[in-house]
Amino acid sequence: MDFIIPEYVNKILKALMLAGYDAYLVGGAVRDLLLEKEPEDFDIVTNAKPQEIVAVAKQAGFGVVEELGQNFGVVMVVVDDNSVEIAAYRSESYGEDAHRPESVWYCETLAEDLARRDFTINAIALDSEGRVIDYFNGLEDLKNRELRTVGEASQRFAEDALRMFRACRFISQLGVTCDAEVFAAITEQLPRVSGLSMERVRTEINKLMKGEFVNLGLDALVRSGLAAQLCRNRQKGKEIQIPILPELSALVGVPQNPNFHSYDVWNHTLKAVSLGENSLEVRWALLLHDIGKGQPSVRGFDDEGNPTDYGHEELSARMAEKILKRFQFSANFVKRVVWLIANHMQLGFRVGKDELGTRRWLRKAALSGAFRWNSDMQEAFAQLSSVCLADLAATNAHEQEIITMRMYNEELLRLAADMPVHTSDLLLSGKQIAEIIGGKESLPQLMQILLKRVQDGTVENSEEALTEAVKKWQQRHLQYETSAIDEM
Repeated sequence: MDFIIPEYVNKILKALMLAGYDAYLVGGAVRDLLLEKEPEDFDIVTNAKPQEIVAVAKQAGFGVVEELGQNFGVVMVVVDDNSVEIAAYRSESYGEDAHRPESVWYCETLAEDLARRDFTINAIALDSEGRVIDYFNGLEDLKNRELRTVGEASQRFAEDALRMFRACRFISQLGVTCDAEVFAAITEQLPRVSGLSMERVRTEINKLMKGEFVNLGLDALVRSGLAAQLCRNRQKGKEIQIPILPELSALVGVPQNPNFHSYDVWNHTLKAVSLGENSLEVRWALLLHDIGKGQPSVRGFDDEGNPTDYGHEELSARMAEKILKRFQFSANFVKRVVWLIANHMQLGFRVGKDELGTRRWLRKAALSGAFRWNSDMQEAFAQLSSVCLADLAATNAHEQEIITMRMYNEELLRLAADMPVHTSDLLLSGKQIAEIIGGKESLPQLMQILLKRVQDGTVENSEEALTEAVKKWQQRHLQYETSAIDEM
């Protein structure tokens, strides 16, 4: 197999080898190249020590990032505006910390360096000639789409508990199946999760959420017991334990009305997430959109004895807000995801309704304070469209129902583009308006009037229509002033 390695990476490999050192590509870049994917970044290992790496880099005219914090034995080199991490061969041992090694030391061979890695598919190296070095049968595991650890699984997870979340992430990204020993070892080492920081857990789950096989990764996260664990977080100078995602485990096996659903709540959720747009906002919204189903405050039964969950979207939105806040997502991210969940039943209710009702809904959204600009609102409704289509497609809905919703969504997005949220969304600028009325004295008031009239649908949001509206306002304003003077 021929591998396409960027020239800036080849320059580093050649510079190290010309200086008499080993130089190999390792890790995710090699895995991606073997899968014929384009790597996001490249990592190099060598038997050169850090000071020797720096010397080679400077001799070759490469840039060197002098400070890398606590990254033992790693040098960041910059070539042609591209950054590459070069690490000295090293081994490590672990103690009580659930993620960081207790001690790290340099070793002499590539085999020793690869032996410390987590999974066989990440322990493959590639030399500058394109030769693959595989001491742990990673190629075979990659071919068979099987996830196995380097060495005993339980020991690997005991060393670094984050590797258990990485296992779920690789299942999501690569569609691999988990070796039975790996899954059993995760169950055995679950207590180690409590020592992990919330930030690291959140990072791994976010990467999982972006995977092509996100449904498989999420299912592994729940069925392994990882989602039900606690991790640590520092708040006000104190370490506290916070739950990860136990709410997901509560969805497993929760029945739904068979007239509308083929799956229980958890499997419906997995299906919906896998069908949604690949953005964190949409995928988190789909993951949590039915989190309130089955809860006593919404679970009921219809006349035929089938389960119902009326109002679950409101409860799900409240629960999602708490979950996302405890994971310390940004305020804007939380606001958007909660809005998507709170509104995810709206499209189903509105499909087939008249355009006037849709315009009223959009006007209400524009006035709600949820969005600062029209571009924000357009993005939100586009994401809502993805959420609702994925949600519908994960039910018993017929293809025609999905087509009908898709057509409605296209019209909704067209109307949303015409609904201003802020005066800056008007297609006539404040400067143009000031020129028409001959000053800025009444400008703020007039722009708010125009915004309201466009939102009400009484004036079109176009330069021509707004110009005409301004001229009429000015004419009425002048007539009023003239009348007032005549009465004096």
